[in-house]
Amino acid sequence: MSELVAGPNTVVTFHYDLYDQDTNKIESSKQGNPVLCLVGERGVLLALQEAMSGKSAGDDFTVSIPHGRAYGKRYPERVKRIPTKKIDGGKKQKFRTGQIITLQGDKGPSPATIVNVGKFNLDVDTNHPLAGVDLTFDVTIEGVREASEEEQAHGHAHGVGGHQH
Repeated sequence: MSELVAGPNTVVTFHYDLYDQDTNKIESSKQGNPVLCLVGERGVLLALQEAMSGKSAGDDFTVSIPHGRAYGKRYPERVKRIPTKKIDGGKKQKFRTGQIITLQGDKGPSPATIVNVGKFNLDVDTNHPLAGVDLTFDVTIEGVREASEEEQAHGHAHGVGGHQH
């Protein structure tokens, strides 16, 4: 029997280190549980899933993903000034630069990063924090298994590092 490889209807368990275009480490999964990915579903960048295709347990690889295939380009018009009273309902919260807040919009809640705190206003960036950043992933495949019918029906992997019910 041949070893199972990543592809449709498989769950890939992996660890990664993530770097920006200047080789600064952005994050790593190696201090916690591995990440689970149901190949073909949301949750893991499609370009990263494509790079996993055909890989099996024990494989190590590096893939560079341009921002256009990752989190898109940065849009300067997505930096906005909003009154603090619209965020905290008049409560005197302590906001800080770099803090992630949730804004309510026409399409529901969305995250925003505070880029400047004023006396009565906040400047917030609604771009994804990695928008405009070319990414490099160093990946180690820990395992590949067949996805269960339940995982396929739910559209995500279950278990450690995946979704718990």
